[in-house]
Amino acid sequence: MNNEYFKRFIKSEPQKEKNNQVWVYTRVSSKQQFDSNHSLENQIISAKRLAEKKNYKITNEFGNTYESAKNDFTRKEFMKLINEVKQSRQKPFAIMIYKMSRFSRSGGSAIGLVNDLVRNQGVHLIEVSTELDTTTEEGEIQIHYSLIHARKENVERLTHTIPGLKRFVKSGNWLGKAPRGYDHYGPKVKNPKFVQGIQELKINSEGKLLKLAWDWKLQNVPDYQIRQKLSIRGLKLSKQTVSAMWRNPFYCGIHKNSFLNGEIIEGNWERLVSKEDFKIINDRFDTKPKNEYKPYTVQQDRPLQNQLYCGCCGSKMTGYKAKKLFDYYKCLNSECKSKDMNANTSKKSMKEGLHNIFQNLLLNFALKEDLEEVFKEQMKITVNGQSSRIYQDQIVLKKRFKELKTKKETLDSRFAFGEIDKELYNRFIGPVTSELVEIEEKLDDFQIKISNLDKKVLELIEFSRNLSNIWVSGEYETKLSLQKLLFPEGIVIDPNDRTYRTLNMNPIFRLIHSFTGGKDDCNKKRTSKNTSPSCVVAGTGLEPVTFGL
Repeated sequence: MNNEYFKRFIKSEPQKEKNNQVWVYTRVSSKQQFDSNHSLENQIISAKRLAEKKNYKITNEFGNTYESAKNDFTRKEFMKLINEVKQSRQKPFAIMIYKMSRFSRSGGSAIGLVNDLVRNQGVHLIEVSTELDTTTEEGEIQIHYSLIHARKENVERLTHTIPGLKRFVKSGNWLGKAPRGYDHYGPKVKNPKFVQGIQELKINSEGKLLKLAWDWKLQNVPDYQIRQKLSIRGLKLSKQTVSAMWRNPFYCGIHKNSFLNGEIIEGNWERLVSKEDFKIINDRFDTKPKNEYKPYTVQQDRPLQNQLYCGCCGSKMTGYKAKKLFDYYKCLNSECKSKDMNANTSKKSMKEGLHNIFQNLLLNFALKEDLEEVFKEQMKITVNGQSSRIYQDQIVLKKRFKELKTKKETLDSRFAFGEIDKELYNRFIGPVTSELVEIEEKLDDFQIKISNLDKKVLELIEFSRNLSNIWVSGEYETKLSLQKLLFPEGIVIDPNDRTYRTLNMNPIFRLIHSFTGGKDDCNKKRTSKNTSPSCVVAGTGLEPVTFGL
């Protein structure tokens, strides 16, 4: 019997239209290779030739840039390709790569990606240089071998390179991009104007501002205030950036690199902070209170807790919330017999809250209209004294500015006439320009200060009138800034009669206080706080009176 008869009982699969669409991925490892563009161009040409030979249609191209292949998941263009494959409804038949080393050098991780593309996405890989592909088991195995070989080449390259890198780092040189605040000069930096024969890390204009930040931190200025001060000067930093900077020993000249295996090496660059000051700042982070309580945390509902001292024993006071409703302040000294005090006045509270009492205290700093002219005259003495200092500083800076401008003009002239080469010009022009910009900014600040001194006095009067309202309606940071502005060393609260006794007071506001007829708190009985309160405050001038709270 003819077997053709039995074909009627066999179901045949419908013939699918053959997918001839392919995507191309190209890559080089370095910017130098990218700039030359020859390698990328050759990869594209080779892919187009094979596509024409195999009757493939190239519908998309990825890469065309420089990315290191040692970590697949940090390559933007590579991950763009992978994600596009997974999300696309019209998937290509295959992805064409000149060599598997262009695809990845991660070895096992790359094989996992290939398996996912082939098994789950139905997308094959084609190696253009060998015409191997994953459509056959043999071809897939060869592709896997190529990926393992690419990984092996990378490891061998590192084996030869690492000893030299270790010697480079141990000599005090910096490896990689310079941290914030520095310009990186060297033979292989990305910015052409910083290219030179030997490596140097130089503090730039941003670094000079960061140096100020370290000085402020040493003076216990809070991070948010440091960020405000930097922002005023044109440098905006996040909380995380500032916090990380305090913990980075690079800024005190200590090398931090995995090649060193914990060995302490001093770097060949100028420091923003000394090692001693770096230690002081970081020791503060590591110091824990010696009392039984955990360190108190910032609480929006209790703005006074960082500034209150107990009138019985002199210890610092903390705060807590009872029944998730009521805020209280208490002494941190467990042996102190003072009672906890309510923060706010309520219908159920037996005594007036500390916030309400503090609000009334601020009313003592509101100048009466008939005393304003007298206060203005008194302030002119301070103003004139500060103006004199500003003028003297101006003279010094203007002289230095003239010297630097002449130096810059000389450098420009010598470079223009070919007396010095570009390398030497770039080495000297950067620091000169940076210092010129810095001095210009300082001179502008001086001019603003001089022109605004009279205005500041009027602002101060208006500010004093509204101290109480500003504190009541302000955000937490505003409250905290105002408290520290008036009472930089804190406030003592007597738990018995709930009266405030100030420690050191801002001298300008002490003057206002005296004009209002307020009693001098310094004459009251002192507490046993270790730091003896003083009525005499070192002259702070008008600097603390910045109303950008």
